[in-house]
Amino acid sequence: MSDIKWLPDGQKTFDKVMAAVPEAMRDAIKPKLLQMLAGKAAGQPVSGDLVKTWVKEDLPEPQRSALMAALGMKSDGDQKPAAPAAAAAGWQGNAEVMFERMLQEVPDMMREVFRGKLMGIANEKAKGGPITEDHILSIVKEIVPDPFKTTILKAFATMGGVDLSNLEKLIESTPGGQETVIGLLHAVQAEFGYCPREAVVMISQRKGVPMATMYRLLTCYSAFRLEKPGKHVVTVCTSTGAYVNGGGALLRQIREKIAATGANITLETARDLGCANAAPAIMVDGEIFSGVKAQAKLEQIFSESN
Repeated sequence: MSDIKWLPDGQKTFDKVMAAVPEAMRDAIKPKLLQMLAGKAAGQPVSGDLVKTWVKEDLPEPQRSALMAALGMKSDGDQKPAAPAAAAAGWQGNAEVMFERMLQEVPDMMREVFRGKLMGIANEKAKGGPITEDHILSIVKEIVPDPFKTTILKAFATMGGVDLSNLEKLIESTPGGQETVIGLLHAVQAEFGYCPREAVVMISQRKGVPMATMYRLLTCYSAFRLEKPGKHVVTVCTSTGAYVNGGGALLRQIREKIAATGANITLETARDLGCANAAPAIMVDGEIFSGVKAQAKLEQIFSESN
C-alpha cells in the first residue's frame, strides 16, 4: 500500500508474517493485513518492532499465537496458558479424525500452535463431555475461513464410517513406538482389506509417528492398499514366464471386461504367485486358480459384481 512507509526491518518482518499465512489465503488476506498495519502505524514508518506489536495486540486468536511463533516471539506472562492439546473427556465417532483433517490445512510450522488453541475451543464446546463430530463441524463453520472451510467440509462429507474399536484395543496392547507401526498396519490391512485414513491417523497419533512417515511406509510396501478394494480382488501373475504364456493376454482381458461392465472388482498384479507350472494363473480373494478353473472363477465373480 502506498500509504505505508517501510523501514527495512519492518518490510522483512511483515514478509515473514505473510510467509506464515497459508499460500491459498495469501493474496486474499494481504490487503486487509496491510490496511490494519497502516492504521496501527498512523502515518509513522513501519519498523520490525511495530509489526510485532501489531501482531501481538491487534490480531485475533489463534492466528496471533501462530504468527508470534513464526516471528520467534514468546508469549508473555500475562497471556493465558496454552490450551490443552488433548481431548479432556475423549472423542466420539469420527471427531478425532475430523479434527486432524482440519489441522492439515494449517502450515506445518503453525500446526502445533493451532492444535492447542483449537483443542481448547473443542473442549469448551464439549462442556466436560467427549468431543463429538458436531463440535468439530461447528468449529470449521465458525472459525475456519474460505477456501479452507469449503475444502474441509468436502473432505468431511466423503468420510466413511470405519469402526476402529479393535484397532484401538490393539494399539493399547502393543507397547512401543515407531517400530510397532508396520505390524499395526498389517493388522489394519487384514481387518479392512485396506488401510483407511482414519486408522492411519489413529496409529500416527498414538505412536507419535508423523503422517508423512506413515504414508512413506504405506507407499513403499505393495502389501498395503490405500483405497477400499472391490467386492473381489483379482491378482494376475506378471512374471516373464507367466506373461508370455498367456498372462499378459489374460490381464488385458480382465482389465477390458472391468471397464466394459463396471464390475466392482479390484485388479492387481504380482511378480510371482508361486505357480509358474500352471501359468497363466490368477489369485481371486487369496485363492489360486489356473486354466479352465481360472476362466470359470472369473465368470462367476463378474456375474456377482455387476
